[in-house]
Amino acid sequence: MVTKTATDQLPSLPQVLVRILDAIRNDNTDYHSIAEIIRQDAGVATKLISVANSSFYGRPKSCHSIERALLFLGTDVVKTVAITTSIKQFFGHFNQQHRQFQQQFWRRSLISANFAQVLATLTSYPSPDEAYLSGLLVDVGQLMSLTNSEKSYLDILGEVKNDQQLLAAEEQAFGRTHCQIGADLVDSWNISSFIGDAVRYHHEPANLVLDTHHLVKIVNLASTLSADGELDDQAFAAADTLFGLNESLTRELRSRIDADVDAIAQSLHININVDQTGNEHDHNARYKLGQHLSELGELAQVSQVLSEAESREGVQQAARRALFLTLGIANSVLFLADNAETQLNAEPELRVLDDDSAPSLSFELSLEPGRSLISDALLDSEEKTTVTTDRPISVIDRQVLRYCESDILVCWPLHHSNGDVTKKVGVLVFACDETQLAQLAARSNLTKNLCSEIAKAVTINYRRLEEITVQGPSAEHYLLQINEVIHEASNPLSIIRNYLEMLRIKLGEEHSANESLGLIKEEIDRVGTILLRLKDTDEKSASQDRVNVNNVIKSTAVIFQNSICATQQIELLLDLDEDLPETPGNPEHLKQIFTNLLKNATEALSAGDRIKVTSDASVSVGGKSYVAVYVEDNGPGIIDGIKNKLFSPLDSTKGKSHSGLGLSIVKKILDEMNGTILCRSTIGKGTEFQILLPKQ
Repeated sequence: MVTKTATDQLPSLPQVLVRILDAIRNDNTDYHSIAEIIRQDAGVATKLISVANSSFYGRPKSCHSIERALLFLGTDVVKTVAITTSIKQFFGHFNQQHRQFQQQFWRRSLISANFAQVLATLTSYPSPDEAYLSGLLVDVGQLMSLTNSEKSYLDILGEVKNDQQLLAAEEQAFGRTHCQIGADLVDSWNISSFIGDAVRYHHEPANLVLDTHHLVKIVNLASTLSADGELDDQAFAAADTLFGLNESLTRELRSRIDADVDAIAQSLHININVDQTGNEHDHNARYKLGQHLSELGELAQVSQVLSEAESREGVQQAARRALFLTLGIANSVLFLADNAETQLNAEPELRVLDDDSAPSLSFELSLEPGRSLISDALLDSEEKTTVTTDRPISVIDRQVLRYCESDILVCWPLHHSNGDVTKKVGVLVFACDETQLAQLAARSNLTKNLCSEIAKAVTINYRRLEEITVQGPSAEHYLLQINEVIHEASNPLSIIRNYLEMLRIKLGEEHSANESLGLIKEEIDRVGTILLRLKDTDEKSASQDRVNVNNVIKSTAVIFQNSICATQQIELLLDLDEDLPETPGNPEHLKQIFTNLLKNATEALSAGDRIKVTSDASVSVGGKSYVAVYVEDNGPGIIDGIKNKLFSPLDSTKGKSHSGLGLSIVKKILDEMNGTILCRSTIGKGTEFQILLPKQ
């Protein structure tokens, strides 16, 4: 049986862990780049695939590749996996023999993975990424054995000369081989593929796997061709038996893959031929790993401090405290740019004892080139100090230097990037001596990340925490917040839309899933349209366009019938009047109305219940002609206390994830369309909403 603890303890090379942590901390690193690094280490890859396929995340389809697991879990989970692995790796008492095995194991697993991917491509296997993952994990059972029985397993590895001797020794010592142990680990992920069998049978003779699944044959040959030393006649025979590869091509493939893996090793400063005494690169890697962990702990403190700010002054105090906690600098000043980015303002603490009448201290600087080191730092987006400038030191710089009570003034610019937009946030200013300045230069990664954390916290929290007048926030304040929300929401929507298009192209024009993909894309576009409406606060929903109400009902119903209603076994019926005329309105706004009503109904119903939507072309109220739409269900009904406030914003009875705004939005849209909505509900019998839309 494979335990989660055993998987958690799998070792990884510190060089790879450092590279992963660097990538995740870099805001400009994309998923593909992170995946490429993870693809270089079987330990991290195993943990990532294990987490992605765990029951905790309830993934309906298994993850067969590192890229898919990364997209599913997100960088926060990957960061947690990497940090957890790093802590255990750094504090683990691994001897030199253990580390030497790790490096040799790393090289062979990477050769095996690359061979599996190349063979998959050559033999037209439909998923080269799955083949790569299988090849990378092929000997993960060895890592499991090393973790569980370090001394005895290292002794076995030191005595055997080839794979067959290793299998015999494992069987004798543990009653199981690393092939079986690794396969059990993969099987525990409940992956619906042949990866487990590929790991289980990767050391079987080639003639015994001739009729197995394509992936099993690929990984079997990849394992054979990745063995240490020169390829022998048995390896060439296996290549010919399984895929008809001749000796010349097989040698060429091994030569190219060896060169690629050696290049990766060189870039990571991994010396595969390290002797028992160790090497400088290995020690440096462990030192860097420890430094990264220390910096992560310090940045976690910074985030905590910044998140606790509860006032305008609190943000600046939190930034000063963060600088002290991480770098030991007691006196600093945080200058913040105004909204127009034309001026910098600061209100440092006034260090006056026993004098409550002392005036407040404040600095105001024009954000213009050459006026001060402080303003130049922000305008030039680079650190400025009084020892690196050739300009005369301005009086304001000297004033701040005197306030900070040291020899050298240091100005760090604070910028916050949001997509393609970079905002000038401010400047963190402090003073230090020459020794401290040299120490800061040696910790440039930490100082860069510290500035990033402060800029991010100021951007997110400063406007929220700024002083608001008694009359409440201004319209401009609300509009700014709305624009920020729209911008932030638009980014993931664009990513999803792009991935849908890539998926459509990959599936081909004739694939049956294209209709469903089209519906998803329409709904994403509708979300974008709804968000953009927030900008136009004076826009009325009424429109001179004519809309076919039946078509809107049908398109909305299809989405619910194929999703919520199907999974919850709720019946959704349509009874539409085919004589229904087109009415004035906006189809997107009508769809928003029907979506809210159907969503509310499905959340109130149980399996076996039903919803019926009816349209009527001829309804007359007060001498005016309307088109009517009825949405009725046979659910539990609405109690009087809720029914009396049904169309007002209120605290929802459906839990914290519901805002209680759905029906108030419906009412607002209908009011703007000169329409009407009525509700009739009986406890135990159900609810009916009647919508009246004017024909003219």
